[in-house]
Amino acid sequence: MKIRFLSATIAISSIGLSDLCAGLFDDVPGLSASARAALVAHYDGRAGVATTGSVVESWTPVDGDGVLLPGMVVLSTQRGSGAADLITYDGSDRLIFDDPSPAADGRYLSGNLANTGTSDFTVFWLGHYQDGAPFATSGTYAYNVGLSDISHQRDDGNGGFRVEMYNGTTYAGDDIMAYDGIDTVWSTVITAATHDAYANGMNLNVGGSPANSVAANADIVIGAFSSSGYDLVGEIRQMIIFEAALRDDDRGLVEAYLGSLAGLPPQPEPTPLQSLQLTIHDGLAELTWNADAHLLSSSDLVEWFIEAEATSPMSWEIDKEREFFRLVTGFTEIPRGVVLRTRFESDTYREIEYHVDTGELFFLGEQAHGLDFYGSGNNLWWCGLNSASQGSGLLEFLMDRNEDAAAMKAIAVASGWTTYASPTYSFLTLEPLSSQKTYINHTAPASPGQTDTTEAYTGDYDEIASSRMFFVLYRNTSSGAAYLGLGGPSLDAIASPQPPGDGSSNRDNGVRMDIALKTAIPLSEEDKLELINRFLPVRPLYEDASSAYFYRHPPGL
Repeated sequence: MKIRFLSATIAISSIGLSDLCAGLFDDVPGLSASARAALVAHYDGRAGVATTGSVVESWTPVDGDGVLLPGMVVLSTQRGSGAADLITYDGSDRLIFDDPSPAADGRYLSGNLANTGTSDFTVFWLGHYQDGAPFATSGTYAYNVGLSDISHQRDDGNGGFRVEMYNGTTYAGDDIMAYDGIDTVWSTVITAATHDAYANGMNLNVGGSPANSVAANADIVIGAFSSSGYDLVGEIRQMIIFEAALRDDDRGLVEAYLGSLAGLPPQPEPTPLQSLQLTIHDGLAELTWNADAHLLSSSDLVEWFIEAEATSPMSWEIDKEREFFRLVTGFTEIPRGVVLRTRFESDTYREIEYHVDTGELFFLGEQAHGLDFYGSGNNLWWCGLNSASQGSGLLEFLMDRNEDAAAMKAIAVASGWTTYASPTYSFLTLEPLSSQKTYINHTAPASPGQTDTTEAYTGDYDEIASSRMFFVLYRNTSSGAAYLGLGGPSLDAIASPQPPGDGSSNRDNGVRMDIALKTAIPLSEEDKLELINRFLPVRPLYEDASSAYFYRHPPGL
């Protein structure tokens, strides 16, 4: 019989003792040698939990053989006047975090790991976030390592609550409200330039292109962000930490083990990739296959092309002397014709589409987008692009890996963005498509702030030469906010005085422009390969002849 706890009848504290005959390595025998070597700590809710009554005092992790690791104990830590019973234990394997107030008082567990400094890290936890936390819209954290090297939180966004990671920059993923109150296996894997979060093995599509590193002997906080709060309301039963980015097979084994503790059904095995089946009848060909994979085609077995968005069965009329097809689940070489696209939103949507072959990026959105003036040592016109949705992370990846990033930024700083030289900001210089139009208004309203002389698609505006304007898309890498901009000096060269807009100091909507722009973003071959393995190829929508779509602007926009 496994003895997990020893209860004392005369002491006020009890502590769960690990079973020295069993540990993670016994429970997950298929774990690779590299994963075993990378295990830092296993906080097992069945072991190492010290309590006074039901109040948690500390939690000591175990190693892979189930032996306690007292050097990495996390202690119940008070913030303000937070009561000790804000963290309790159910006597079996659940630590319950329940801070009922958004006030400054709270409790969390804190300590230090015994890890090496690395950019590769994996953290699993079994438990759940509870809905209705009194500070849910500020974000509630399950853990924070580093601090702020790798973390896991539930925060509001896009009308619900989504998973977020924070390493100095917040990166958001899918909505996770469906998991509220339900024990879930949460997994997070990071490398120097990637991050992936999962719930019960399902990718939560965290966007952005991070720069990750985890400090040696890192601080760890469980149940909060830090001493500043953002306390968890929910339960944690297990937390397992590796100083490596676990491979998918190792990650799956640990997820299956934690899922078995929660009584979750086993994850289905991936459908094996079988041979393509080709049939030909009366000049028509039909191709069928059985699994999610990329379909490639070739006429010479040398140059391969992506068949984006192809679905089985695929039929076509034969018009070539010979055609070859194959399936791949991941790319080791870059096929021709790969196109990637994402959409982001504020009051309406915009899309970028990247053509890997040419490096061209097309940026399309609505007609007559309004820009406001910004001075304060600068001379530029701007408007936000992605306050409601930041897209898939494609834009961030491209801007971070752009080999011309430094040159584009230098041009932008010299063209109106004078105070934007810090590393926080990155830029793409843009040129207008042939359909693109730019307008300026000519009359100020009777009173500043009125909008009767800035209505889109009216005689309030005169068209100007877009070819003489300097356009950029720029991004705050700290907040993830992206903006569209027009350089003030380029406008000053043809319009003096500057357009009055709504008569305020910001000259709201003094400039309107169609979002129909392009640029070229060169990437290294290594970055291209990473890019196409991270984002799903699509059929192209945009080209040089594309144009902005009509949009009925709400009042004031």
